[in-house]
Amino acid sequence: MHPRNRIVAANDVIHSDPCSCFSVGISVTFSGMRLSRGFRQQHIQHELRTYGRKNGFVTRGQEARLAEWLPRIGVPKGKTLADAGIAAGFKIVMEIGFGNGDFLAHLAQTHPDWALFGAEIYLPGVAKAVGRLEHAGVIERVRVSQLPAQFVLQDQVGEGQLHGVFINHPDPWPKTRHYKRRLIQNDFARLLTSRVEKGGFLNLASDKPDLAEWMRDILDATPGLRNMAGSKGFIERDPGRPQTRFEQRGIREGRESRFLHYVRDDDFT
Repeated sequence: MHPRNRIVAANDVIHSDPCSCFSVGISVTFSGMRLSRGFRQQHIQHELRTYGRKNGFVTRGQEARLAEWLPRIGVPKGKTLADAGIAAGFKIVMEIGFGNGDFLAHLAQTHPDWALFGAEIYLPGVAKAVGRLEHAGVIERVRVSQLPAQFVLQDQVGEGQLHGVFINHPDPWPKTRHYKRRLIQNDFARLLTSRVEKGGFLNLASDKPDLAEWMRDILDATPGLRNMAGSKGFIERDPGRPQTRFEQRGIREGRESRFLHYVRDDDFT
């Protein structure tokens, strides 16, 4: 992900409990290390172009946890969700750009009938997410891909395979010349819609008004999607929704997040 979604670096201040979700812990100094060369070569993809960092700092325990769990829950290039060993009967819900896994763990804990599929290119974020998911006891119901969202949807997810998708606070890329790097684009919106089953949903959040309106305008114009707040509308914040790191940052900086919720209807072409 972009540095906006960076999790930790050497000497950053982090929570004292790395598995605590949406809590403010005691500040401690983190002495991290780079992912080992062998681990990077095995797990970080370099063939597909992405914007933002893929590598960063982790603890030895986090790297060991990744080495244990990625072969079991990872969906690497060349594999699809159909190959991921998801038990029958679960609705598959995806989070694109799950960062350090707080929201993904929340979804898994509050929706026991869902199998979660997360896409995240920043490997240290994946490392922290694996710890949170393991600590919460829900990791067996989660699959992760470290590939770009466009590739994941196009090559790893089948048409109508997802019950829903969450996209929380994607990078705003505020400079005009970088708008093309924003995640939500017309072609991407059509691809995303095709992967959601009829009656399924898309749920998005942003603390940047310009980006929120950009996403709304594109998705409002995408065939097969119905804005549940009406044309040009935003839904109210779900009171049961935890505050993500970037929603909290926006509040501290005087910005309230805006939320979008779409349902896939029958007229997608």
